[in-house]
Amino acid sequence: MGVNVIEVSGAGVCFGGRDAVRDVSFGVAEGEVCALLGPPGAGKTTLLEIASGMRRPTSGRVRVRGADPYEDRAGLRTGAVWREGGLFPGLTVAEVVDTWRRWTLDPLPGDEALRLVGLGGCEGVPFERLTPCAQRLLDLALALVGRSDVLFLDEPSAGLDVASSRHVGSVLRGLAEDGVTILLATRDPYEAWCADRVGILDRGRLVPGGDPAWPRRAA
Repeated sequence: MGVNVIEVSGAGVCFGGRDAVRDVSFGVAEGEVCALLGPPGAGKTTLLEIASGMRRPTSGRVRVRGADPYEDRAGLRTGAVWREGGLFPGLTVAEVVDTWRRWTLDPLPGDEALRLVGLGGCEGVPFERLTPCAQRLLDLALALVGRSDVLFLDEPSAGLDVASSRHVGSVLRGLAEDGVTILLATRDPYEAWCADRVGILDRGRLVPGGDPAWPRRAA
């Protein structure tokens, strides 16, 4: 296993006197898919927020490629997809991607971002005509527009049927094989099983035996 791209050390988050995340430590290596598995309220999304730099941890530290993602994002190429996803009524797929590209320094070509997630040839399709699976893949394409080599994904297959969920999983595996590092949060055991490693969260802590250092997938 290579050097960790994501490092979380003793991280904690406290809301109104309650620990949402408590003393969590783990690392994710380059090109690895690591899943945080747990029921609603386990602290998965909060942990994903601090790992991605969206929220400052109350205690401990987080590093992405050696940098604090909350304080020093300038040199990082990270992307995130949150559970709610995006809504883009009245726009085609190409128009959505082009809008994202205009907000991004040194963006990927739009057709390349779409090809990476299997949406090549869908440029002219209106957003409203996309299947739920294709809408989720569009969210993923937008996360890649900034040439992201680290992705943070909050329940990437939420609301999808089994076939669509497996398709999203295969896209993530392909990205990881190309060197993208992926940390995802999920309540779906199948989605977690598709990852290289799994950390099981319960009430804000990694449960014994649930440390992501333990592999879950066969090599």
